[in-house]
Amino acid sequence: MRKYLDIFKFNLKTELNFKVDYFFTLFAYLVHVFILSELWDYILKGKEINGFGKEQLVWYITLGEFIMYSVSKKNFRKISDLIKSGNIANLLCKPVSIIKYFFAEECTVIVSVVINFIFAIILGILMAGTLEVTFVQVMLFLVATVLALLISLLIQLFIGLLAFITEENESFYLLIQKSMLIVVFTPIEFFPGIVQWILRFLPTSYAVYPLGKILTNYDFSNAIFLIFCQVISIIVMFILVNILNRKGVKKVNVNGG
Repeated sequence: MRKYLDIFKFNLKTELNFKVDYFFTLFAYLVHVFILSELWDYILKGKEINGFGKEQLVWYITLGEFIMYSVSKKNFRKISDLIKSGNIANLLCKPVSIIKYFFAEECTVIVSVVINFIFAIILGILMAGTLEVTFVQVMLFLVATVLALLISLLIQLFIGLLAFITEENESFYLLIQKSMLIVVFTPIEFFPGIVQWILRFLPTSYAVYPLGKILTNYDFSNAIFLIFCQVISIIVMFILVNILNRKGVKKVNVNGG
């Protein structure tokens, strides 16, 4: 366990060095939320759809975006670059688990998660005012946030490990990212029945949807169900990641590294 903690510490120091780049990421986050809030303001014209008014939608988008901006595409690229260059063989020679190694690297996103969360709260208050929430809501939201982060990290691992099979995996990242963005911009309830059914079966939906839903359109039983779906999504993604890992390691061993 000590070695994975050392990996985490080393990558954490690296993350903290890119302050300017991170500032512009926050600026992009601000622009995104502002444009969408203006768009929903024009569409709704003071009305509500399925319990969502403009203020609830601004908060929903802000909270969904905060996870999206916390886990960047460079996470999966580090993994895929190691595989495509063949340097993954050097890692396999060391007494470490590939999945644990990559996960220790990706856990450095805790820094951006904390900063983005604070920024999201400030942004939400400035654009939509304060939210009236209960203690139970806040606790459920925190649980959902941790689970959403785990799902996002597993998705990054999954895309990165796809390089074992497809080599080039940028298109898979774009496809998965867009499926998440659809749910960030628009709550699932706004879609036609068949589309809702599909989105509710995608693990990507539970990386972003529960956060805004729990705080802006709260129902206790629904919140528990969403958290249950997040747990199922984590299990499914973990199984898929392990399958890809085994196939990839076997492929490298057969080819002699």
